Amino acid sequence: MLTDEQAADYVRRYDGVSATILTDGSGLVARRVFWLTMFDGCAESELIGELFGGEDEDIAGFSDELRAAERWPVIPIGERFAQVIWHGHDFEGGDDYVVLTPGRAISVAAREGHGYGPGLSWAEFDRLATTPERLLLALPAFGDADAPPEAADRIAAAFTAVGKDAPAAATEAARQILDNPARWTTDEDVLVCDGDYAVRKRGGLPDADLRLVTATLATA
Repeated sequence: MLTDEQAADYVRRYDGVSATILTDGSGLVARRVFWLTMFDGCAESELIGELFGGEDEDIAGFSDELRAAERWPVIPIGERFAQVIWHGHDFEGGDDYVVLTPGRAISVAAREGHGYGPGLSWAEFDRLATTPERLLLALPAFGDADAPPEAADRIAAAFTAVGKDAPAAATEAARQILDNPARWTTDEDVLVCDGDYAVRKRGGLPDADLRLVTATLATA
């Protein structure tokens, strides 16, 4: 969970929203509909449905449930990275992926109407992916054309470990998700991404934040 200072830093981008809206969402990872919702749109819907779908899995119902709770779940992905599921008026909402530093929660990737990313290079993603659940939680924020050949196997294995035993669907979903042209390079002391919608580039985030994110994720 975020500290009080990190929570306040995160919500300051939303007018009139109190930091108390953030709540521990760790328990959501035990529900298959959570994964179904999270990967909706990341790969072909038939593949994601084969991995996480079922008669009782209802994406719209799950979203309505989260809204009715009037809280924004925070799901930790290691000590220095987290996912925030937020929602606003008129069905606004999405997933934010934030780097946690003392007093700060810096968003580096987002899935929403005006999403951005990728926010993680392969090396950073690899450090966070210490369990199948953490690998899948971080996966929507990841994008790196220079990922090693074994990346597809690791992602497919995580899909089958957390979802259903559907290796063909897992392999193809992993291939589709890895199909990202973004590349990462070091510019002085900062890791930057050339992706069209990346914020981890000069001018995307303040230089001080770029340095802070790079240093934090180097040991995440």
